[in-house]
Amino acid sequence: MTTLRTDYLPQLAAAFADAERRQQISERALQIAGMTIRLRIAGAALAEATLLALAHLVTDDGTAPPDITLHLWDGAATDIWPPRPPFTPEDYRRYGQRAVAHDGVRSLMHAPASGQLFAYDRASRQGYFWVEDAGQLSIYERAAPVQTLFHWALQEFGWQIVHAAAVGNESGGVLLIGSTGAGKSTTALSCLAQAGLHLLSDDKCLVRLDPKPEAFALFSSAKIKGDMLPRLPHFRPLLAGWDDNYKAEKGLVFLHPTYAEHMVTSFPVKALLLPKVTHRAQAAIRLAAAGDVFRQLGPSTVIWLPGAEAENYRFTAEMARRLPCYRIELASDPQANVDAIRGLLEELG
Repeated sequence: MTTLRTDYLPQLAAAFADAERRQQISERALQIAGMTIRLRIAGAALAEATLLALAHLVTDDGTAPPDITLHLWDGAATDIWPPRPPFTPEDYRRYGQRAVAHDGVRSLMHAPASGQLFAYDRASRQGYFWVEDAGQLSIYERAAPVQTLFHWALQEFGWQIVHAAAVGNESGGVLLIGSTGAGKSTTALSCLAQAGLHLLSDDKCLVRLDPKPEAFALFSSAKIKGDMLPRLPHFRPLLAGWDDNYKAEKGLVFLHPTYAEHMVTSFPVKALLLPKVTHRAQAAIRLAAAGDVFRQLGPSTVIWLPGAEAENYRFTAEMARRLPCYRIELASDPQANVDAIRGLLEELG
C-alpha cells in the first residue's frame, strides 16, 4: 500500500485556500451525536448537492468551536485542482478503480473514474473533499454526501456508518438489514405515513456500540424504487433526481423538513431485523441466527467504505453478536408491519 507523504494534506489545504479565493464559501455548523462539525464549501452547486441531505443537522449556533472541520470544493466552479495523489497505477486495481491509503493518522482516497478525492487528518480533525464537477454527482452521492469523510472523522468517537434502514422512537428502535428487494426501505418509509413508529434512516445510519448500542440519523434522504411509487405516491412531489441506469430504477427524495415530525434523530438500538416480502395478511417475527444477519450486514456495509474492511467486519460482527436478531415476514399492509415491529420493541423493553 502507498505510504502517505506528510506534505500531501498541507498541499490540499493550500489548494482549498486557492478555491476559497475564487468562490464565496458556504459555511454550515452541523450537530452530530453531540459534536459540532463545520462544513466549508466552495461552489454553489456543491453546497446544494451536500446540504440538502444534511439539513436536519444544521444548527444556528455558529459560535461553538467545531470538533471537526471539513473543507469541500468543486473543481468546475473554482478551476482549482488538487495536487496529484501519491498513488501508483497498481494502487487503483482494487475498490472499483479507487486508490486508498491510511497511515494511522491520515487517510486518503482517490476515485478518478468519478473525479473525486477524499482526505482526513485525525491529528488536526481536518478533512478535504474535491469533486471535478459537482453537477455530475449521482443521486447516490447526493443522498449520502461525503460519507467517506464522515466515516473517517467519526470513527474516533466510536461511530460507524452502517448500511441499514432504522425505525423506532426515542426509547428504542430496530435496524432493518437486507439487499435490494428485501423490503427494508418500503417498510421504513411507510413509517412516515403510518402510526406507531418514526423513521431514523432509509439506507445508512451512524451506529455505535458503547456505552450502549445507539443509532443516529446522519442523512435525511431516501431512494425510492420506481415500483414503490404506486404504494408511496406522496413522495412524487419530492423527487429531486432519478437514476434509470444503475440496478433498479431509483429516485432521490429529501425528507427534511416535510417529514420532520415523523422522524427521529437517535435511539437505542434494540434489535436487528432481516425483512422478507411475503404478502402475508399479518407480519410474523421469528428469531434469526446472528451469522445470517452478519452475512447480510457486513458485506453490504463494507462495499461503501473501501480500505477499512477488517475493522468494519469486526464492528458489524460485534453488532450481530451483541444485539437480538430476528426475521420479519412482511405483510401486504404496511400498518401490520409497523404494528409488529412496535410490538417487538415493547417486548424488548
